[in-house]
Amino acid sequence: MAHSPESEANYKAYQKKYHAERNARARYSYDSLEKQHRVKVKGKDLSADLMHTRAPGVTGETPWEKDLTVHPIKWRRYGMPKDLPAVVQNAFGDEAPGRSFLDPRMLFDCTLFDNMTDEEIAYFNDEKHWVVEKLDTDITLKNELEGEPGVYGYLVHVNRGRKEVNNPPVGRPRYLRQDGKELIWEDPRLDAPWWQECGDYIYVYLDEKEARAAFKQQKMRLDDLNQEVRLYRLTKPISISEAREWLNSDHPLREERHGAITLDAFGTGQYGRPGALRLPQQPAPDEDEQDRIAEEEYWNSLTPEEQQKTLDDLEYYQALEEERGQINKERADALERMFKERFNVDEYMAYLLKRAEDRVDDEPEDEFAVEWLNTLREEIPTMPLKKKLTFVEEGMYREDPSGCEELLRSLNLVTPYETMTRLVEIEPLTQETIESAVAVHKSRLKLGIETEKLGFRRKGGQYHLTEEQEQYVRAGLVDYYTREGENGSALLMRYLHDSDWYRSLDPSQYEEINGFSWETINMEDYRAGHLLTFGSRLPRGAFGPKHDRIEFLADLLQRGEIDVPTFWKRVQDSSYVADQERFGPDGEESFIVTKKNWRQFIKFWDADRPEDYEPDPSEDKSLFIEALGGDSWAEYEERAYDWRTKDWEAWIESLPDDWWTLNTNAVADAAQQVEVPRLVPEMVKHTLEKAA
Repeated sequence: MAHSPESEANYKAYQKKYHAERNARARYSYDSLEKQHRVKVKGKDLSADLMHTRAPGVTGETPWEKDLTVHPIKWRRYGMPKDLPAVVQNAFGDEAPGRSFLDPRMLFDCTLFDNMTDEEIAYFNDEKHWVVEKLDTDITLKNELEGEPGVYGYLVHVNRGRKEVNNPPVGRPRYLRQDGKELIWEDPRLDAPWWQECGDYIYVYLDEKEARAAFKQQKMRLDDLNQEVRLYRLTKPISISEAREWLNSDHPLREERHGAITLDAFGTGQYGRPGALRLPQQPAPDEDEQDRIAEEEYWNSLTPEEQQKTLDDLEYYQALEEERGQINKERADALERMFKERFNVDEYMAYLLKRAEDRVDDEPEDEFAVEWLNTLREEIPTMPLKKKLTFVEEGMYREDPSGCEELLRSLNLVTPYETMTRLVEIEPLTQETIESAVAVHKSRLKLGIETEKLGFRRKGGQYHLTEEQEQYVRAGLVDYYTREGENGSALLMRYLHDSDWYRSLDPSQYEEINGFSWETINMEDYRAGHLLTFGSRLPRGAFGPKHDRIEFLADLLQRGEIDVPTFWKRVQDSSYVADQERFGPDGEESFIVTKKNWRQFIKFWDADRPEDYEPDPSEDKSLFIEALGGDSWAEYEERAYDWRTKDWEAWIESLPDDWWTLNTNAVADAAQQVEVPRLVPEMVKHTLEKAA
């Protein structure tokens, strides 16, 4: 009788399924499993003897004890000891060297599967029993090993590379009972391809001997090119999950990052490189590792002579940096004194408190003043440095901008305010800046704020300005640049009072940063803490000038850091006004007033007057420089209106022969008239060119 093609296909499919299920039941019969794992030597069944010794009386027909409170893998036949291992390595000694024993009575078989209830089947099939868990996720090696101080454990890592495995899928073991109920077990990943990661195979040991034995065993199990096994000694606490995360990047653990010292390593090599360690197939996990790899490749590319020269250079620069570090230590003492004596933030806070108290004394009814005083009294004793510095930045410069600018210049700095207010006159105007100014001009014309049209026109898509138009655009920038300069100088005042920041040159700095470098700095001033190097944190427009500022030298002289001969030498050797004879020792505006030249700085009211002439206060007044005006307003008025030439002469005569005073008027004139114009190219270099 002929069958239709469809019926024939269905019949063949049924037969295939039937035989597959029948073969599966046969494969999981106890006899089949026992035969598969039987060990016989010269006709002697060693497995049977060992089974009898391990659990006498237990056979393949002994029922299973199915405990639904434990993992199915721990189920045993009645009579089998609970802690009996299923596998025994080298179980038969000299009779069968190296042969292991697997007890077939402990393998899942038909006697188990065919005698399970629905509840037991559901428990057995539950995937949570068979999912491979990462048991080491939260394991942290944090305790030093006994007898090995500084050692936290040993790791053996086998890196077989990242690759897709189980493709095509092997499939999980399955057993279909004749009643149609199916049992499924083992790792669910077997049903689909999955990725093997580089860090999948990590083995932890707390004994070096065991770790070395495991390393030796793992060496023999490498089965392909570009694989490796490493043995690490761990000298820092580390979690295994952290180690695995790093190893998954296909790069070894590092000593400086993980405390992992490689004790031994073995690789299978690559084509043309037998025995070489694994070549990572993924990019390095961070920039440090990339740099390390690049450095290693570069080093290997050098000749022995080049390597030796590199080592010599390294030794030289290490010694140089150690010397620089020692200089910075000496400098730290000077900076500490500076923070106590010159830039003490607590003194400024005391000043603010005193000013608040004075205001309350003057206006006791002012509720805001009283509240502010109480706030300061409450907060200042426990106020953190950061908040105190905010008071400095927001208050000190705003209260006395000219005094703060003078102070900053006396530290041999070019201030942001100086730079920005100068550059606004010379900075090239961009089309964007011009467009913004044109928009403002049009808006003000509409609002009636401005009435004169300046006639801005584009030509070829760009503005080409007349002199009047350029002046208008620059005038619009003045406020912006001035505000930026003031804010930058205020920030510098904050930096000056930050006692937690001992600003110094980095020992490893080999280039100039904002005008400061180890090669060009005056080392004597640097050691003494006279020069403050803020590095890259200097605000825009601030930098260290190429030469000494005259206000810096004047400040050193006034504070007794240098004497008069040294002052004159440094003015001549390293200042911006060295060529200005009028400020020299014999000049008409000499920086130093002495008993020799004092007369040229005074215009006496009684000059060419008779001895008995009575002065008219509205007309007769001596004119003299600030340095000769005394220490108070009363002294100034007395010298200006009452002193005659003979009184001046008598006072000068009473002074020591080596008396001198600083001509602050000349210092200010030299700074503004000579020094600042000569600083403009440096302002351009450090601000405009750097920004470009």
